[in-house]
Amino acid sequence: FTSDITFTGFEPGSTLESVAQLASICVSMEHSFMGDLDIILSCPNGQQVSMVDFAGAGSGGATFIGDALDTEEVPPVPGTCLDYCWTPNATNGTFSASAAFGATPNVQPSTVDPVGGDVLIPGNYTSEQPLTQLVGCPLNGTWSFIVIDNQGIDDGFICSWGVTFAPELYPDLTV
Repeated sequence: FTSDITFTGFEPGSTLESVAQLASICVSMEHSFMGDLDIILSCPNGQQVSMVDFAGAGSGGATFIGDALDTEEVPPVPGTCLDYCWTPNATNGTFSASAAFGATPNVQPSTVDPVGGDVLIPGNYTSEQPLTQLVGCPLNGTWSFIVIDNQGIDDGFICSWGVTFAPELYPDLTV
């Protein structure tokens, strides 16, 4: 799954000069099995950063992202999307470290799935790869949020996502 956002309002030629200029990358989503996902952000010139890595998230197998409804209905029925961000100064570790069987679990019980399960608590997390990999990215252009579900037995939904830059990067409004 790929979703794009195109920015056009920054000064021509503007680039992300430091990770401090990146406030957050956020998603509101639900997925019934964290252990099979890759989540990647790609900027307009093709630079990428891995926020969740299938190889690292394997320890998250028993953990839902959002309060997922894992009933495999046709058509699929979403559970409850919860809000997660990756920030330069995150208060939580990676998704894999924060999973139920991770080094520093940060989970709560599911309230919507009849079978139950652990849900990753919403909040700010650390990306698998350093966000500094986005330094040098053009601000204007198409930014892509990419989710790869490496096993088809479960499902998930993206309710929304976005990239927020430091306020000083936005041009002044003219009234």
